[in-house]
Amino acid sequence: MKRYLIFIIGMMLFSVISQAKDIYYGSTPELVNVSKETIFRFHKQVRTISQARKFEIKPADPNDPDYSVLSIRPRFSKGTTKVAFVLSDGSVATLNLRIVKNQRGSDEPFYDLRPKSMLIERSEKNLPVLTVMEFMKSIDKDDNVVGYKREVKDKWISTGYINGVSARLIRVYTGKDYKGYVIELRNKYKTKKYEIAIDKLKFSDPSMAIISLVDDEILVPRGKGTSKTLLKVVSKPTSSISNLKLPISVLIEEKGESL
Repeated sequence: MKRYLIFIIGMMLFSVISQAKDIYYGSTPELVNVSKETIFRFHKQVRTISQARKFEIKPADPNDPDYSVLSIRPRFSKGTTKVAFVLSDGSVATLNLRIVKNQRGSDEPFYDLRPKSMLIERSEKNLPVLTVMEFMKSIDKDDNVVGYKREVKDKWISTGYINGVSARLIRVYTGKDYKGYVIELRNKYKTKKYEIAIDKLKFSDPSMAIISLVDDEILVPRGKGTSKTLLKVVSKPTSSISNLKLPISVLIEEKGESL
């Protein structure tokens, strides 16, 4: 009879937890309403609990004391308390437990507690596969790319020994598989043409560069046509713009130029 009872309790607990609501905790305490006995399941065993005097907290199954699955029961009818659960891996789940009146259907008494890092990992795993060409097309059109952080910049970068061209980083896209740079190149002189040979673009570590695209390969003298262009570079996510070697060279130098 005892074994049968334990089996029934285990099946009920499994059924309860299978319907659990996910809560991802981080540096800011998450608010959780508690109106009756509530089950918390953590990804690790709970070692210590602080500031929990307003609650009765114990393993959900008394016959199998698993301290990663806890029963939380209010001792009072109202109030909010910040409770810290210290887990076996040293992480801390801090929750604002708010005692509320029991309103049927308005609260979820079963929770799965996980660190927010797991949410980020899960989100990244669920992202659609993005090819390098699709990524390049997206940054070329200045589209927002799912799973990538888009940052607007205004940073001057080195053009090496070429003094007649300025290079300004204007956008960066950062994500798990790629990093994208959009660079504005501008001819500062009135008597020189410059060529951007994108097939020669590289980083200090040549393996960082994947693909590049430029709107206009030739920068004509200032005031005589297209003297600026946008260069787009897709690289590996560990690349740094400071290690980029821009492939700019003088195409034509007209006579009588004074620098």
